[in-house]
Amino acid sequence: MPGALVSAEPVLVEGALVAPDQPRALFHLELLLSDWLLGMAIVVAEVVIESCSSWPELRRVMLDPEYLPTRNLERLRNQINTRTRLINLFVEPVRIYESRRELLLLGVDGVERRQLLEPRDAELERMGPLQRLVTLALEARDALGPQLRQAVERIGRALVLLLTQVIGRAIGLIGKGILIGLGRSMKS
Repeated sequence: MPGALVSAEPVLVEGALVAPDQPRALFHLELLLSDWLLGMAIVVAEVVIESCSSWPELRRVMLDPEYLPTRNLERLRNQINTRTRLINLFVEPVRIYESRRELLLLGVDGVERRQLLEPRDAELERMGPLQRLVTLALEARDALGPQLRQAVERIGRALVLLLTQVIGRAIGLIGKGILIGLGRSMKS
C-alpha cells in the first residue's frame, strides 16, 4: 500500500495490477487505509483500557461512568481479551484457510465489515500449531463430511427398518399373545 501511495506503483486488485490513479485502485486503497486506521484505533483503545485498570484517575476522564467500578472495567477487559483470543485462534485461521480477509471501514451507519478474497498462503505457512489444528479440522470436515453424512443416513434408514419391521412385529406378536390369553381366560 505505501508503494502505491508514495511512488505510484500498481495496486493488486482482485488478482490484477491496476494503475494507482484508477478509480478501482483508489477505492481499494481507501478500503485498506480505512481498515488500517480502524485497526490502529482498536489497538489504542485496548491500551487505554489497560492503562485505566491501573490508573483510576484516568478512568474518570477517558471512560464512560459505567466503567468506573473496577469490577465493570475488569469484566470489559476480560471480554475483550476472550474475544481477541477466540478470533486469533479460531476465526482468523478459517479466514486465512479460505483466503478471505475481513476489512473494517467507516460507513454511514458506523463501522462496516467487508470481505476481501485474496491469496493468503504466506500467512497460512506462518500459523501456529493450534491454528494449524483448526485448519486441519476444517479440511477433515470438508473431506469426510459427505461420506459421514451418507453413513449416518444409511444407519438411520437401517434403524427405521429395524424398529418398524422387527420390533413392530415383536410388539404385534406380544399383543396377539395377550389377546389370546385374555380370550382363553374369558372362556374359562
